[in-house]
Amino acid sequence: MSGGNRQADRMRALESGRAPAGAGWRRLAGLLVLATAAWAQPKWYLGAMAGYAIAPASTATHGADKADTGFKPGAALGVVGGQDLYEHLSGEFRYLFRFSDLKVAQGGTEVRFAGRAHLFHYDLLVLARKRSDPVRPYLAVGGGVKLYQGTGEEAAFQPLSRFAILTRTRQVVGMASFGGGVKIRIGERSWLRWELRDCLTPFPKTVIAPGRGAKISGWVHDLIPMASIGVSF
Repeated sequence: MSGGNRQADRMRALESGRAPAGAGWRRLAGLLVLATAAWAQPKWYLGAMAGYAIAPASTATHGADKADTGFKPGAALGVVGGQDLYEHLSGEFRYLFRFSDLKVAQGGTEVRFAGRAHLFHYDLLVLARKRSDPVRPYLAVGGGVKLYQGTGEEAAFQPLSRFAILTRTRQVVGMASFGGGVKIRIGERSWLRWELRDCLTPFPKTVIAPGRGAKISGWVHDLIPMASIGVSF
């Protein structure tokens, strides 16, 4: 009987030793499945943007006289690429090309000069809902630089030059970006966004130079409603 008992004890010991090992493998397999599912969620995205930019005029003063100066409304086209950093936070690089003619106007007289602008910036997006939700409102804030360019043909005499001189030059200035919008999932990995951005810069007084004895006050608020479409991967 003692030999049989010892054999039974050995069998129970072997079985009890195998059970934890099997349970450990099952736990490891479960962790691998969860890690694979988390890795499979799209974390990077790339998209194309289009919008229409409107910049309220700044004021140029010469003595007691005043004129409006700044940039005409124009189309804006660009690309965006970013990463979902956390569940409610994304970071993205953006480039935008803006058709941006220069202007100075007073009364019924307006002088226009061909121009364009390039916007480069990095923004953080704070999203109100999880990545799994199909509709995600967000707020955005960031900064970068804006390159203003006058591309027209300069003339020996420009009307309203006592207020501002529109020049064939370029100037790089710092830029702050603020805005918000909504991101909508339209496919397994595709999305649409609608947003409004304010791209704020100091007034570029090299490209639009104050006339002799004149002053130009204010900042440039480039208000840009836009739509974008893209994919996550």
